[in-house]
Amino acid sequence: MGSETQRVLVYVGRIAHQTPSIQTIIGYLLADPGRTHFVYHIKEDYPLAMALSIHRRIEIPLAPWQGFIRGVPVPDPLTWIQAAQDFKGQSVMVRISTDDPVLLQLLNTLLKDEKRAEYRSQLLERMDGVRQELDHALDLYNEVRHIMEVDRDRQPELIKFLAMAENQMQGMGRELKALKAHLENNEAMPGSEGSD
Repeated sequence: MGSETQRVLVYVGRIAHQTPSIQTIIGYLLADPGRTHFVYHIKEDYPLAMALSIHRRIEIPLAPWQGFIRGVPVPDPLTWIQAAQDFKGQSVMVRISTDDPVLLQLLNTLLKDEKRAEYRSQLLERMDGVRQELDHALDLYNEVRHIMEVDRDRQPELIKFLAMAENQMQGMGRELKALKAHLENNEAMPGSEGSD
């Protein structure tokens, strides 16, 4: 993966040779290409991040280079490099926006794992949410059963509620099963063993 990252950086350096800010940052990244990770989105919790805009055929109103330290914008590459010294060894998250077909193809290969990891994280988050809903529904179900034992007069209306709750819990159980199957399929896909 390191050599592929290096290939992307060298290629970016070649096609953006007329952009001093990108040349400066490519030189910095090439000093230790193993720290560079290409991403789809820059998140605020990344200690070191930057966005590059390399468009050759269409004019995009984006700065060629934007840097961020812990989500805070940094005005220029030299200031960013200085500030980054406090984060020695930290990964640098790089988002590239481009219309160059060769660069798009190179990035697509590197971003497959990142996309898979993001999908896995979304699945796990949803599974956790469904489990919490299921626990809550079960507590409510047990509470209603308890009320039925104590208050015989309300049994007919409470029986309807219990039937609705049972249906809802079965639906959640099915969703959990489907999410688990998606998760297992995602992990079984080639290349899901990690990005390094």
